[in-house]
Amino acid sequence: MGERARLLEPTFLKANMTTNNLDTVRRIDFDRLDMLVSERLGALKLYAQNIDKAEGGPEIHDMICRDLILPCVYTLTQFIESVKINTEDQ
Repeated sequence: MGERARLLEPTFLKANMTTNNLDTVRRIDFDRLDMLVSERLGALKLYAQNIDKAEGGPEIHDMICRDLILPCVYTLTQFIESVKINTEDQ
């Protein structure tokens, strides 16, 4: 059984109800996550900036915008709205 499946077992959750989320967050490799997100965001940005030069017709690019770019931007917007940074203190 994988680690994620083990963590979601009802008996494990009951026994660790107060620290399950904290323990999970402690195991996140934020450096790797930052690198992967930056890499993919850069690729998405390059594609969007060069969409008129890419191979394929407008219908294909419209579907890519509908199915990939716009949902990703929406998710990023939700993230930005949920994580506020106080810039006055910086």
